[in-house]
Amino acid sequence: MTNKTQMSLIEVTINKSYKDQLLNTLSNIKNTHIKTKEKKKTDTSEEKDPFITSLKNIRQSLDTLFNKLNINESTFQDLEKISSEDKIEFEVNDLSELVSKSLEEINFYTNRINELDRYIARAQIEADNLQIIKSSYTFLEQFKLSRESISKLTNIGFKVYIMFKKNIDNFNNLFKFSSFPNVHQTDEQFPNAYKLDDRITFYIFYPKSLEEELKEKINLIHAEEVQILKKYLTPGEINFTRIEGEINIINSTLSKYKTEREKLREFNIYKFAAINEVVQNVEEYHWAERQFEEISPKTLSFKFYIPSWKKKQVEQQLLKIFKNEIMIDVFDIPRFHDVKETEKIEPESEKVEGIEKKRAQSPSKNIELEEDIKAETPTIMKNPRFIRPFELITKMYGVPSYSEIDPTPFLAFTFPFIFGLMFGDIGHGMILIISGILGGLIFRKKSIGTFSWIVFYCGIGSALGGFFYGEFFGNETIFGIPLQPILLYVPFLGTVNIYDPLQNIQNVFMFALFIGVVHINLGWFLELINYVRQSKKYLAITNSLMKIILLTGGTFLIFHYGINLRVWLSFPFPILFVIIPGILLILLKPMGKIFRVSYLKRESYGSLMGEGTVETFETALSILSNVASYIRLLALALAHIALMISIQALTGLVQGEGLLFDIFRIFGLVVGNLLVILLEGILVFINTIRLHFYEFFFKFYKGTGTEFFPFYLNNDFSKIRFKVDLDKDLISEEIEKEIEPEKEKLEVDKAVKYIEDNYLQKE
Repeated sequence: MTNKTQMSLIEVTINKSYKDQLLNTLSNIKNTHIKTKEKKKTDTSEEKDPFITSLKNIRQSLDTLFNKLNINESTFQDLEKISSEDKIEFEVNDLSELVSKSLEEINFYTNRINELDRYIARAQIEADNLQIIKSSYTFLEQFKLSRESISKLTNIGFKVYIMFKKNIDNFNNLFKFSSFPNVHQTDEQFPNAYKLDDRITFYIFYPKSLEEELKEKINLIHAEEVQILKKYLTPGEINFTRIEGEINIINSTLSKYKTEREKLREFNIYKFAAINEVVQNVEEYHWAERQFEEISPKTLSFKFYIPSWKKKQVEQQLLKIFKNEIMIDVFDIPRFHDVKETEKIEPESEKVEGIEKKRAQSPSKNIELEEDIKAETPTIMKNPRFIRPFELITKMYGVPSYSEIDPTPFLAFTFPFIFGLMFGDIGHGMILIISGILGGLIFRKKSIGTFSWIVFYCGIGSALGGFFYGEFFGNETIFGIPLQPILLYVPFLGTVNIYDPLQNIQNVFMFALFIGVVHINLGWFLELINYVRQSKKYLAITNSLMKIILLTGGTFLIFHYGINLRVWLSFPFPILFVIIPGILLILLKPMGKIFRVSYLKRESYGSLMGEGTVETFETALSILSNVASYIRLLALALAHIALMISIQALTGLVQGEGLLFDIFRIFGLVVGNLLVILLEGILVFINTIRLHFYEFFFKFYKGTGTEFFPFYLNNDFSKIRFKVDLDKDLISEEIEKEIEPEKEKLEVDKAVKYIEDNYLQKE
């Protein structure tokens, strides 16, 4: 952390009547993180608070409205900013009235949307029915259906139905003449008929005496009757002109309703943004309001965090506004624990970097109390602009705690490098670089824009890996220029050539293991720094440093002497590179109790010895599995090359001369490369995250912190104006009591005179 990220805790004591003004001031500062009040177990006021119930109701209603209109937060982010004059103004007396007014607006639009949806649903049903009628009547037209033909039927019934195509087999079985006397015909065999995609129309002649049996069979195939309406039949033929006219009318009505629905969304989008902003502000404000602690009936206490570099400015601003009505205490929160591990602290009230401690009995209790304070302190992740995109990956694991190292700067270098070793190709790296730049510029304000810059850096890593492997879209040349091998110096191995991994599998394998050792050691080195920051220097040496020596010694043993137990046990006994740090891992923790290390004093020798032994064996086993995980660098690099060879082989199968064959081959190469970039790129990205989360972060990073979230009320689309209601003094109230009857008498006299002049005649 830099000075820009060091935090201070400010505690203010203020009169109850200035509570709203204080929150408004802090909102304007835009750089304060409100400390959550400790909730008492017996405190159930939040559950019974009717205002919170109102807030939940309004949020639910607003979400329902936005779901109906297909509106989300990104919709408002894409809106252009508006001037102060164009912002929607809400003039209210208090928060309750603001919530009520907002709910009225929400309910108005929700009711209108529901009404339009009902109209649209009815119109759609009507349109579907008319389409069914048109389809059925088009089919029946071929049989010259008319009023006259239908009127001649006496004992024979005639009906038309429509059913789903999937029921045609059941239909044919149920309406066999042998089981049910009838004559029927479907529109399947009539290509000129107007048909619906998934429906079949059929007519049926049947004895009227079998009406009930017909209904039972129709129910089994879930068919719907198409009414033969006289209004669509003329004496000689079917009146298609009327059917088309009604279809046009209902489609026009349906279009009108849908257009009105779209316009309601389009014309009121800024109003919806303002209402959403108001609801968010009320939720935020009410939460902040509940963080006040009551000291006396008229006095409140309030705590918030602020970057230390801004504490004096905020303190002066608050004193200027509230003058003698406020008391301010500022406590600097240290980033490092500066109490010596073996120093003796007197049992009296202590103050470390301005934080007042409770009465401490031992250094370990002071350390625990300070750690509790740091655990609650929010973290500002302050990184250079080019590193900032990788905060997205860090936050996927967790936000660093206040006293913890932010791994983002290290991630910004190791992530693209390891990605590139698994996805090494100059050409593919260039495509990722271009894609990342375009995505970052197009989606600048969205999270996908941040991810695009990660893709950009991964493209750089991929291009670098391509130079190591000699790969350019699966070829060993760039536009005819051969790629030359790059020799890499690797400690314990000397100069290594990883050009063309298929021919140098052994070298790439050893190089992958070396990268794993360096990456894991980096994690333990950062753990060492964390221990030093927490004044646990003894643990930094006996735990982290010993693990680094153990892993480095084991690496030297294997790389230099190979896996040969006889050589390991022969002079000069290289196995000691592993045994000595392993024994020290077991013994040094109990020795810390002898040296009176504060955080080890409470443990027994037996528990420390057992803990050290178990941890040593766990470390030895985990080292094997952790380092072995980096073999995936070799596996995925070979898979990438093999896929490119396969694509080139497949396109090479296209035999022939001429422009058409050349275009086909180029098309195959382009599609094949895009598939490799997309599918294998996702696989490599996931494996890179896995290596960092489980093999790297797990060594030193907990990610249990709280991100610094400034208290701020948005006003991009709305402005709230609270009406001023001045309290009247006793004398003013008495004067108004005397004046009021005179006003009433004067109004009555005016009314009498008006009635006499206009309605009563003088005799």
